[in-house]
Amino acid sequence: MSAFAETAARTPPRGSTGSIPDTILDLSRLGTWPGYVVRVALLAATYVLAGRLGFTASAVHPVVSSAWPPSGIALAALLLMGTRVWPGIALGAFLVNITAGIAPLAAVGIAVGNTLEALVAARLLTSFAGFGLSLGRMRDVLALVLLGAIASAPVSATIGVTALALAGGAPQLPVSTAWLAWFSGDAIGIALVTPLILSWVAGAKRRITGRDAIEVSLLVVILIGFTIVLFQTQFSYVYAIFPVTIWAALRFGPRGAATASFIVAALAIGYTVQGYGPFASSTTVTNLFELQTFIALLAITSLLLAAATGERHTAEMALERSRRQHRDIVHHASVGVLQTNPEGKILLANPALARILGYDGPEQLVGLDMITDVYWEGTQRAATLARFEVVANVDTLEVQFKRRDGSPIWVDVHGRSVRDDAGRTAYFEGFIYDLTSRKTLELQFMQAQKMEAVGRLAGGVAHDFNNLLTVIASCTEFVLGDKALAEEHRADLIDVRKATDRATSLTRQLLAFGRTQVLRPNTLCLNDRLAELLPMLKRLFETTIDIRLETTPDLWAVRADPGQIEQVLLNLAINSRDAMPDGGTLTFATENIVVVEEIPILGEHSMKPGEYVLLRVRDTGVGMSEETQRMIFEPFFTTKELGKGTGLGLATAYGIVKQSGGYIKVRTAPGQGAEFQIYLPRSGAAPARIAPSVRRDDRPAGGTILVVEDEAGVRRALQRMLFAEGYTVLTAANGAEALDLFAARGNDFDLLITDLVMPAMDGRDLARKCCALQRGLKVIYISGYTRDSLLSQQTFEEGMEFLEKPFTNDVILERVASVLRG
Repeated sequence: MSAFAETAARTPPRGSTGSIPDTILDLSRLGTWPGYVVRVALLAATYVLAGRLGFTASAVHPVVSSAWPPSGIALAALLLMGTRVWPGIALGAFLVNITAGIAPLAAVGIAVGNTLEALVAARLLTSFAGFGLSLGRMRDVLALVLLGAIASAPVSATIGVTALALAGGAPQLPVSTAWLAWFSGDAIGIALVTPLILSWVAGAKRRITGRDAIEVSLLVVILIGFTIVLFQTQFSYVYAIFPVTIWAALRFGPRGAATASFIVAALAIGYTVQGYGPFASSTTVTNLFELQTFIALLAITSLLLAAATGERHTAEMALERSRRQHRDIVHHASVGVLQTNPEGKILLANPALARILGYDGPEQLVGLDMITDVYWEGTQRAATLARFEVVANVDTLEVQFKRRDGSPIWVDVHGRSVRDDAGRTAYFEGFIYDLTSRKTLELQFMQAQKMEAVGRLAGGVAHDFNNLLTVIASCTEFVLGDKALAEEHRADLIDVRKATDRATSLTRQLLAFGRTQVLRPNTLCLNDRLAELLPMLKRLFETTIDIRLETTPDLWAVRADPGQIEQVLLNLAINSRDAMPDGGTLTFATENIVVVEEIPILGEHSMKPGEYVLLRVRDTGVGMSEETQRMIFEPFFTTKELGKGTGLGLATAYGIVKQSGGYIKVRTAPGQGAEFQIYLPRSGAAPARIAPSVRRDDRPAGGTILVVEDEAGVRRALQRMLFAEGYTVLTAANGAEALDLFAARGNDFDLLITDLVMPAMDGRDLARKCCALQRGLKVIYISGYTRDSLLSQQTFEEGMEFLEKPFTNDVILERVASVLRG
């Protein structure tokens, strides 16, 4: 920047203006007019004061000023407040020149030049350079120097020198020298003052620590002291101050660089004006340009170093943030993350992978060998890598890993190979998903399907077989009732009856396994059933087996068929007895339990949450292997020697528990005994009292009975038994015939005996229609099994009579007498 003084006039014109992308006449952004006027006035006053200070630098030469601070103030004002405050620059530039003795016309021209200089600089920086006010980038520093100072200062220099020449107040210097002095003075003002203002106003706020305060104080003392010493000597050592300003730039960024440069420049100008230092030993023009060169190099070097350091710090922070984000993603991922080198050594793992593989932390995995420590079979890795090598992107593969304890797990590997610049595999990386639970569910589902299929088959066979057994048992009883029967034939028939009884027990087990027998549930307490069963178990078992009861007081009630529950308890007890050939302890324990989340159960998808009564049957026997555990509930599976077991005991228990709405699971290990856990849903009703059965007496029987049975042999056997007892018996082969008989005979029937499963019309529908025709009609249902969809889970309500096939003469006659007399 330059200022000129002629005899009656000193010429101090300058100014610089910066702009934020604003429209000059955009009044909507001016705020209140009083506030705007105040800002313009303050800018003008600041400009005038800075201009007065700039004139003191003219001592180097009567007509030339070394630096023009108002140019830097003007540009900073426009960059910070917008182009709307340009009138403050124009007014300040006019006042500082008119009061310095410049002719009014020349003062107006200089003010126009200073204002346009600031506006051009601001527009170039904001519109074309994407200028950042904090000067945190090297491109911002270079833009300020090249566009803000060098490209815009010629505007003010050209208009100012021309205005003075036209007004007759040009200095006694060549025009080129005057123009260059003006240009360099404005450029130095922008390079020094604009960064100082921007860095303190728009720069990032930094918390000053006690250590920073001490360092700043030391830096200022060294800076001022060293500069004073350097400018009081006649030797050109002034560039030795650069390390100190570099220190300020590196430690305190653009703010430190701009402040240090401004302090050194102010001292340098002051000493030079007074005739001290290396820039006061030659001609005034030479001294001026040497001084300005020193100041420019000092300011630009410091600002560029600060910006470069800031960019590097920003890049390092971004890199560290990216690394931290990557570490957080890997660390907190819910799936396993794995990275291995081509040889199979683990380079990286995350906590999720450590949990999947049973390790305490990922650091225990780093360095392990995939072949020997992770893969279930080492040969799997070669096939896995071959798959990943061929596929360009991420591929998916299911493989078996092993946990730290050696147990196998199934995982889903989403992996890929990462190659270096030469195309070689640098490492492998992938995501590991634990599939063990899914595989377990798949196995349970297949097991459930198999059990269901076998159950249906067993139920179908048992149904037909029970009809045959009913005929066999009845006919055997008829023949045995013949007093004239030879004894050798009687013995044979007794063997037939025993075989029939054994076959009956077998079919009932098949029905229980297939969950197709008809249940007669009651609300009962398991503690009571255990107490009733205990004496019988003690009679059956060896004295070397200690039977214990650990019952919970106030046990919840359950709803189940008492006879079937006793069969479950007996089957489990016998299974435990066989597992303790040398004696041991058999414990029955009960407790109330609340299941809050689904629990995987062998053979089922899972146990549903709810309230259950838990029955534990625990022994101290030989235990079972994992292979045996997977098969214990399958029909006809047994670990006993040939001829010692049917393999239906546990299968029967499983079927009864499932049909009762419960769950059964086993916990065992070789040599550690076994514990069967039975979960039965809680019932809200109170336990029912079991009424004693009514036996036949010697009174003569009487009454009319309708027998409806689609199996001819069973129908004839029932008719013969009941007729021999003294009842009037009519028969029908299906529901339609039975309804015709009802329509013909009116209210003559006392009892309806009907099979549950018949063609066209099932027993329940028939009974419902018959009861509608004759109120008070008594009904007994008979069946070998039922698949009737109307029989919800094959259960009857309490009080309904049901008789299972096959049955003996005494059983059917006793039940008929009980129903008719009840």
